[in-house]
Amino acid sequence: MHLVMIGTAGLQRYIFASGKRRQIVGASDLIARVEGEWADHALEQVFPGFDRNGWRVDTHDAELLVAGAGGVTVLVRDRAAGRRLVTRMRLVALETAPGLDMCGVIVDYEEGSLASAVQEARRRLPTVRERQPGPLARFPRLPIVADCASDGLPAKGLHAEGEGEAARPESAVSEAKRVSRPNALSRMSAIAGTDRATMSGIIDRLGFEAEWVAVVHADGNGLGEVFGGLDDLSAEGASLPPGERDRRHAERLRALSRGVDGCAKRAFAAALRLTAGELASREPVPVLPLIIGGDDLTVVCEGTVALSFARHYLERFEQLTKEDLLLRPVLERLGRDGLSAAAGVAIVKRNYPFHFAYELAEELTREAKGVKSWSSALSFVALFESSAPDLGRIRSSAALSGGGGRSASPYLVGAGCANGLASGRRWEDLLEGVAALRRRDPVSGEVLLPGGLVHELREGMCLGEEVATSRFELARRRFEKDAVRTGALLALARDGGLTWTDPEGRTVTRLLDVLAARPFVPEGPERSEGGNA
Repeated sequence: MHLVMIGTAGLQRYIFASGKRRQIVGASDLIARVEGEWADHALEQVFPGFDRNGWRVDTHDAELLVAGAGGVTVLVRDRAAGRRLVTRMRLVALETAPGLDMCGVIVDYEEGSLASAVQEARRRLPTVRERQPGPLARFPRLPIVADCASDGLPAKGLHAEGEGEAARPESAVSEAKRVSRPNALSRMSAIAGTDRATMSGIIDRLGFEAEWVAVVHADGNGLGEVFGGLDDLSAEGASLPPGERDRRHAERLRALSRGVDGCAKRAFAAALRLTAGELASREPVPVLPLIIGGDDLTVVCEGTVALSFARHYLERFEQLTKEDLLLRPVLERLGRDGLSAAAGVAIVKRNYPFHFAYELAEELTREAKGVKSWSSALSFVALFESSAPDLGRIRSSAALSGGGGRSASPYLVGAGCANGLASGRRWEDLLEGVAALRRRDPVSGEVLLPGGLVHELREGMCLGEEVATSRFELARRRFEKDAVRTGALLALARDGGLTWTDPEGRTVTRLLDVLAARPFVPEGPERSEGGNA
């Protein structure tokens, strides 16, 4: 038997190579075609009559194991047919999506060793990719040609964006993304449950009207360990006939990949509904789904909906993985109740370079993954500067200037909030702080916490922990006879203090995050409805 693994690399770099929303949309559609339309067409050409749901390698010439995240894994009986499959997939990528980095490997294996073959293919794929010329080698600079106005690659021709506009140099990569945009609108509108005109309006809104936009990136926690657990289950079946052992591993692998992919798509739809409910608006939620495949999610959305959307997505993904009929039998065998995920939200000004915003979102996701034992977690940054972002500098800016503490991020959502370590770092704690800043006296209508006081507390954090603590205690004494104002003040603290020491031994505070999140939390209901969506 032979295992064929075809994958694409640098997906986010390919998507965000241009800052133009329309190009970003087209690039995301080209990536989605790899595991869908292109894979189906190539398999049909190499194996006439191929059925991705019905064919099994026990009785047919090929079997599709996994399709997602811009790649496919296929079992074949004939090695030469596997090579033709890789060739056809790469050819269609070169012709339709120049600039996309795709390669494939073929691993031969004896009956009964499918689990080892999958591991070997995953190990070899990056090595094969490094040995072949990268996508930039396809675009030589000699003879000298004009640079594309969008991505800086050598221009293929000229194109005018709109009627009456001057034609500008356009590369083959940009042209492919532009041509793919109409198909992308259809795909995105289907995912979001809307129509093409509405989705086109969202793209224009994010490109020309929104003051703040955000890149939201989410990734499953410990999926590598889960897939590794499948190998352990395969080893436990050593007493089974080799063919039956392979069949069990193949079905578990297919169930796990399809189950996770299905949960991600349903969680996205639920997050849109819940976010729309918080906004209490009849307008569609301004979210562009760029990548929803496997356990990966990347969307671009308006800054005012980013935090709510990310929180709801994490809650629903966690809950759905506990209920999914495909996942549950596999996860139970692995001793897991469900899966969790981490998300990073980078909120930036509309014209900020998107590749920087995505890199920041990725860093934030890695930060959120740093608390694996805490279940699903969310990290965010609202970027008010124009330089290239450095998360380490952003997080420690107050401390580096002699201040009293750093951000308490990441924040927990979902079931992990019940963990004792989560005290002060639950998403609900952050929302309570935001609500406290907005709360008003029912009689006078004045805010309970004056802006000057909040500014003094924030300034104190920059002057040192002692200064911040002293100012906080002075505010408590000022309000000691007013239980309502005292309660609002304590919503900014933990255990009565403005700062505390986290499990890593760092002095942290929630105040900085509350102030950063305030403009981007909807004025509606502050609490989550995640489990009842």
